[in-house]
Amino acid sequence: MKYKFIFVILVLIFSLSACATGQVEPEELPAPPTPDAGMATVTGRVVSDITNEPLGGATIRLAEVVRAESEDGGGDVFVLDQAFSPGVYADDKGIFVVANVDAMEYVIVIGDVESIYEVVADESGKPKVWNALPDAVLNVGDLKVSLTQEDV
Repeated sequence: MKYKFIFVILVLIFSLSACATGQVEPEELPAPPTPDAGMATVTGRVVSDITNEPLGGATIRLAEVVRAESEDGGGDVFVLDQAFSPGVYADDKGIFVVANVDAMEYVIVIGDVESIYEVVADESGKPKVWNALPDAVLNVGDLKVSLTQEDV
């Protein structure tokens, strides 16, 4: 009886400490649909870097990368067309699936592009370029952004 009581206490302590950390456990992403021939699917999960919580309802947009040659090497830009750039809303777990998009390079923009948004960046702070290949699913994993639920 004494050991059973100690076990229950330990389980409660570990449960409470896990809740108190606010850490998001890695989520197994559901299997996205196979893209149509020649198309691509982009999937992932968006998480707040501030609260460590998934950003349910966040807007995810794919901005096309345009490569232009320039003497200084700074000719690459990305284009987000409000009417035609692919986009979706994340579910309540922050998971998103952008199905059947043109196979090309994209930059991912999270949030409302007319007010508060963030472009997903690489380690250097520059916009990260993702290559969505034809007939493939691109899983970008967890995208940590400096937004909160109130921002999205």
